[in-house]
Amino acid sequence: MRRMLIFIAGTKGGVGKSFASAMLAGAAEDLGLSLTVYDTDNENRTLTTLMKEHCRFLDEQKETYPLDEVINSLYESSPVTVTIVDMKAGTSRSTQEWFSSVPWDALRKIDVDVYVAGCVTSDPDSVRTFGPWLEYFHNIDFPVHYLLIKNAKDGDNFFVCDSLLEPGMREMELDYSVFFISPIEQEYIGKLNNNDILLRDYLHGKGPKTLLPTIMQKSRLRNHYYAITDQFIEFFVSGMEANERNESRQKILTSVQKRIALRSGVQPDELEKEETAKSKGN
Repeated sequence: MRRMLIFIAGTKGGVGKSFASAMLAGAAEDLGLSLTVYDTDNENRTLTTLMKEHCRFLDEQKETYPLDEVINSLYESSPVTVTIVDMKAGTSRSTQEWFSSVPWDALRKIDVDVYVAGCVTSDPDSVRTFGPWLEYFHNIDFPVHYLLIKNAKDGDNFFVCDSLLEPGMREMELDYSVFFISPIEQEYIGKLNNNDILLRDYLHGKGPKTLLPTIMQKSRLRNHYYAITDQFIEFFVSGMEANERNESRQKILTSVQKRIALRSGVQPDELEKEETAKSKGN
């Protein structure tokens, strides 16, 4: 598959950018994709704390152009498949100036696709602050793709996004995909954050067992993780060549498709009939 460079756009604070970054990274890890996550938030350093194995912190207080490392890493002898950059909240002048220095023409010559992800909530400001990012990347001569991540942490009324943002993106003929993050009990996330544990890591047995001790708590947490990452796994797999869909990844994809079908009300036997019909058609 072509490499992916994903900028989690620095929109309004508190919209779940770091959480979305972690979920994207978790889906990439589940598929065994090589991964680097860059944390640019010098106030919280959430991802730096939670993702020590894959995360690099870019400190603008120590370096003049810390984001240079993101582009330079694409030219390393063994570049990773998925690069995620969690931009800090707000669109500062220094960030805009840095993007204007990116050699987009040179990036056309290597096998990398650039994505700009925007997290929006029911708060209209989360939509408004994503606007400058769309405008900037729409005006550069480079085929940028967009990920629109709707986070229902504050409710599922995305009226401004649905009535203004998405119609505007379609009018601009932008290539974008939509993802949905369902709400989860803040008690669960609070306990994980207080113990510096990622949701994915906890489900894989890391952290104190007494943190969420009951089987129902663990089940609810696992279902929440799947509800988010199943979408991202389908997104990553869609960019793979046939020979990259090995037995392990195909097994993961099959499980993902079954869970998505069940959440949409499709019974397993109906899904199997559809898959059989597709295989016969091929």
